Amino acid sequence: MIGVAPVINGIIDLIRKNIIAKTNVTSNVLTGDILVEVENSFNFNDGEEIILIDSGYNNKMSPHYQKYEYCQVNRVINTHYIELSSPVVDVSGWLVDNSSFIQKTIGHSPLYDDRVYYGDRGVIPTEEMAIAVEPLSLSNEWMYLHGGLSEEYKISIMIYGKDIETEQGIQILNMYTNSVYSLLNKSIHIDVDNYTSPLLSNVSAGSNTVIVEDNHKNRINFLPSSKLKNTNIYEVQDNIGIEIDLFATNVSSIIYDGVPALSIELSQGNSIINGPKPLNRSYNLDEYAILSKHGRYFWDARIDDVEYGVVQKGSAFLRASKLSWFGKEITDHKFPQKSLKADYFMQVNNV
Repeated sequence: MIGVAPVINGIIDLIRKNIIAKTNVTSNVLTGDILVEVENSFNFNDGEEIILIDSGYNNKMSPHYQKYEYCQVNRVINTHYIELSSPVVDVSGWLVDNSSFIQKTIGHSPLYDDRVYYGDRGVIPTEEMAIAVEPLSLSNEWMYLHGGLSEEYKISIMIYGKDIETEQGIQILNMYTNSVYSLLNKSIHIDVDNYTSPLLSNVSAGSNTVIVEDNHKNRINFLPSSKLKNTNIYEVQDNIGIEIDLFATNVSSIIYDGVPALSIELSQGNSIINGPKPLNRSYNLDEYAILSKHGRYFWDARIDDVEYGVVQKGSAFLRASKLSWFGKEITDHKFPQKSLKADYFMQVNNV
């Protein structure tokens, strides 16, 4: 899908997965515990602040009504275990039966999914942290014939915090600003319109075949690659590592473990003509192995300007940061261009 909407949604998705990042606990977390078992620790890092929270947060009958517990990650041990810097203190514990989960936070000020907006707002309906991602402009220039048009999107990212008169409020906003700045500058080739599907089986190093479910979406997205047109480029990834720029030399229907599946032969780099070249490492279901098809490719993208200040939203004054992001991609145009109804051009004689 072309246009700016998928770009905005790509940035919002990146922020939600990394700045907000959350995952369910898979065993009860009790008073004194320092080890937390979780579904997937992929988006968490050593030294980050998190909260423990459960379904009782909005239930007045719960001991955890309007309550969560702050912790700090000492280290991420592996995909399923996180070690805390200090023991859990809540006497009720954080239980699997109460849908307990952990969520990343910054400066004791959590950001929630519904506080990341597509487009800015005349009034920000919250006294907590909020982020608005808004398109600003689209410009272009010819890069090569025939006919690579580089299109540059410019995006405004507004980060709002309520406490405008306290040093703590300023510091929290600055920490959020730095986190978003660092995140987007580490994502030069931001994922936009990528399509992914989990693998159905482990892949061993030296293999060149992956297996995914045979369904309608996978059938229309996972197709053989074309080296000449540079289309249908793939990557295989799990929580441990990734291999990129893979070509599909063959896609076939099979029965795997009693269910319809697609067997996809992959080849490293541009060796599609010379046949499959095996993968360099193993990929495991326990590490959330996936096959991903590349969407739109941004060859340059980053935050190039940050402003700090105070803005008025309705009757309230909010401290805010404005980050300016740009992303560049190349769209190929064919020449000569045909008219809608004819495949020839009228000759114009000199006069």
